[in-house]
Amino acid sequence: MSHAQSTPACPPVRDIHKFVQTWNDAVIGAGNRSHACTLSMLTADARITGVILGKDGKSTRTTESPAEFVAWYQKHANETFWERTLHSSVEVYENVARITRTYEVRASASAPVQATGIEDFQLIYDGQSWKAFAMLWQDATPGQPLPSRYFPRTTAKQ
Repeated sequence: MSHAQSTPACPPVRDIHKFVQTWNDAVIGAGNRSHACTLSMLTADARITGVILGKDGKSTRTTESPAEFVAWYQKHANETFWERTLHSSVEVYENVARITRTYEVRASASAPVQATGIEDFQLIYDGQSWKAFAMLWQDATPGQPLPSRYFPRTTAKQ
């Protein structure tokens, strides 16, 4: 029996502000990923797109269906990584929403930062829960750090 079949789907995400944490809980971690939850948070026709910097320094694009996205994690079940959300913003108009989040990636919660990046989720409320129909992500590239507008604002001491 596969992990996706043995793990129940997560509860519906009715509060848009809980989407990112629910997503992280399902996708990230040391072998405790919930593929069923991941799939339940995506529409059947969702597209997950990543912009990846190749060894030649050129950006390439990879696009996956929900099944392909989960299949990668199933094939790499022993690879662990930990992501921490640095900042996220949520924009909602009735039944559509956009969440932009910046993240850092580590091998474990206490390991050094290996990468930072940005994700953008396009969501729709289906009357019962928020589901992503598109996700676009890219790690920051050498010489092009994430712009400061994607980090939490701090109050300067006077």
